[in-house]
Amino acid sequence: MRIKIIAPFKGATSSGLYGKPSEENPSGEIPIGTEIDVTKEPTDWAGRYEVVSGSTEGKTAVTNPASATGYAVEDKSPGWFVITKDGEEVSKSLRKDDVAGFDELSDEDKAAFADLHKKD
Repeated sequence: MRIKIIAPFKGATSSGLYGKPSEENPSGEIPIGTEIDVTKEPTDWAGRYEVVSGSTEGKTAVTNPASATGYAVEDKSPGWFVITKDGEEVSKSLRKDDVAGFDELSDEDKAAFADLHKKD
């Protein structure tokens, strides 16, 4: 599904979504008008995006490995996430800011991050 970041209120020209700053995005802002491909609807961004194309309604989810290692970030409960490897939880529960940018890490860095935050 493809989504587009929208203004928080009609007529706003700034105040996109903010996340963890990165080398590619030092401000951490996802500007209004940015289109993003997502695997599932980001319900925690309700009112801040619109679906541009595609839908998850009536479709069966297909999991494509993001990398050879099979690491992924999964929702655990509202506001909490975990790192999984091949579908098995390998980390303790983490907040959204803690896992921001995980998908862009190399396979080696994903493994190191998972080890650093492994379950107690």
